[in-house]
Amino acid sequence: MHAVPGLEEAMIVRPGYAIEYDYCDPTGLDATLHSKSVPGLFLAGQINGTTGYEEAAAQGFVAGVNAALRARGEARSGSRATRPTSE
Repeated sequence: MHAVPGLEEAMIVRPGYAIEYDYCDPTGLDATLHSKSVPGLFLAGQINGTTGYEEAAAQGFVAGVNAALRARGEARSGSRATRPTSE
């Protein structure tokens, strides 16, 4: 801790541990993990209420792919999940 700039003189009085249980209601997301109430916001992982590493990783992948598609103007919306298209 003392190696962090600004904390050279800091003292730990009592160690602590916190678990936060706040989350965004996952029913406020569409199948692409895009927020229904905040345009451009994709959510994944613990903020959606999931507790597992695998689920959080999979949600992160889905949200990331869909956010990238939206940024490129290729977003899918509504209840359709992202899947490859053939040309």
